[in-house]
Amino acid sequence: MGTIDGRETAPAAIPKDAFIDKTTGQPYRFTPELVTSGVAVGVPGTPATWERALDRWGSMRLRDALKPAIKVATRGFVVDKTFRQQTLDNKLRFGAFTSTSSLFLPGGDAPAVGSVFKNHDLAETYRLLARKGTDGFYYGPLAAEIAATVQAPPKTARTKLPVPAGHLTTADLAAYRALDQEPTKWTTAAWRSTAWRPPAAAALPPARH
Repeated sequence: MGTIDGRETAPAAIPKDAFIDKTTGQPYRFTPELVTSGVAVGVPGTPATWERALDRWGSMRLRDALKPAIKVATRGFVVDKTFRQQTLDNKLRFGAFTSTSSLFLPGGDAPAVGSVFKNHDLAETYRLLARKGTDGFYYGPLAAEIAATVQAPPKTARTKLPVPAGHLTTADLAAYRALDQEPTKWTTAAWRSTAWRPPAAAALPPARH
């Protein structure tokens, strides 16, 4: 059994007081202030993890694996009650950014149930990954756009959230690697358990042998 460590990594230049609100001297609340910001953004590991997993265990290339996602993002899907409610649950946060509110809150409200939700920018990003692999994400114009957005979030004029800027750079993106890791294993009287190495957001359920 093997695992891939595709967790996000912190920007190299992030200061030790990055999560302190300079106007109060106190830490930002995790939600909604800190998670609605550039300062909490790390280098995304998901694209590199997809590519590495396909290289190790996959039966298709990344460009082929992305085809269904490109189709859904381009053609859209019918909004149901769950999607609408989840969007409304995040209305305060989505409304803090011009680009996010334009996509998820057209006219100031979440998409109506029964409408078709499309995400053409996401589709174009998937197409870029399909054409160039993860180099198209971690290098070049998209990487520059990601870093610029983190460093200067497109904050709306009406939001009351602080939306502090982050420290992610193109060099951070270019340096990212998804790492092959041996899993953590431990044994009790009845169980032999396996999980991802820390840091991890979840673990595999125990496997009894």
